Amino acid sequence: MRIAVFALLFLAALQAADPDRDFSGVWNLNPQRSSIRGLPFPADRTLRVEMSGDTVRCQGETNWTYNTAGQSSANTAAGTSFSSLLKWEGSSLLINTLASGSRRYTLMDRWTLSRDRNTFTIRRQYLAGGGESESTLVYEREGSGTNAAERPPAALIARREPPPAVIRRFVVPRGTKIPLATVHSLTSKQARTGDRVYLETTFPILAEGRVVIPPRSQVAATLTAATRAGRVKGRAEIYLRFDSLTLPNGVARDLRSRLSSAGDQAVEGSEGKIQGRANKAGDVKTVGGATAAGAGIGRLGGNTGAGAAAGAAAGLAGVLLRRGPEIILSKGSGVEMVLDRDLTFDAGELP
Repeated sequence: MRIAVFALLFLAALQAADPDRDFSGVWNLNPQRSSIRGLPFPADRTLRVEMSGDTVRCQGETNWTYNTAGQSSANTAAGTSFSSLLKWEGSSLLINTLASGSRRYTLMDRWTLSRDRNTFTIRRQYLAGGGESESTLVYEREGSGTNAAERPPAALIARREPPPAVIRRFVVPRGTKIPLATVHSLTSKQARTGDRVYLETTFPILAEGRVVIPPRSQVAATLTAATRAGRVKGRAEIYLRFDSLTLPNGVARDLRSRLSSAGDQAVEGSEGKIQGRANKAGDVKTVGGATAAGAGIGRLGGNTGAGAAAGAAAGLAGVLLRRGPEIILSKGSGVEMVLDRDLTFDAGELP
């Protein structure tokens, strides 16, 4: 315990004895030597710093109080709370500040003094929303020869809100397969060209480890063509075009994607065509069988020639009136689409 107390006293004495660690003074911002890089100039170009023991007091746009003994420092300004931790790194003072309120961001400052102790430099990193900006503020000690004529016009340094940080983007690449489920049933018997079809995602789609397209995102599609199964020959066909994707929070994207599977139905080509099954008995075989069966029944009537002809005609008519299998996608049927182009979302658009 005594060793720890002695160490703290030694560090405090070292700080007091080291002029490179004393930032006390009145400092004026030199915009020409500073590199703001998108961040606004401080509205108050004069910064007053007072250091006493483990306490650092700053007066500029707002009043700040820091503690250099490893304790967290709390400050409040404009409805935002700031929690700061300070650490010495040689003669440089590192200040890590977390801001919480209507906006959350982190500031990481490094304070250094020039050898003549007339230039005070703050190198700052601003982190928010997955992006970051860097800036350098150069202050000159008041009375050390700062040229007031070099200061920028007031319009340039007017108070402004900090600009948004660099926006992080997430990309779902082309070729990604997205499993869907139909919201309503769909059949080739009732489908009409131009009908709207609604589906929803059933599995989360990730990019860079983050869920970009969550389950139950809505997908809207259009039937560009619909054909019922034919009589004797001709399979049922449905052409489906995916139009848009809407996330649960309302963010939407237009789509260019194609159908890759539709339950147990056959999907052909890149045009989004679902094709129904052929008549299992075979069109020609069915016609022949029905005709022969009809002829046999006709013979039982007594008049062999006339009965056979009438029976064959009846059998053929039965086949011609009967259609092949229709396409049926019941509610909740699985459908899979493949993206033909990238989908890009900003971090702020994601749920």
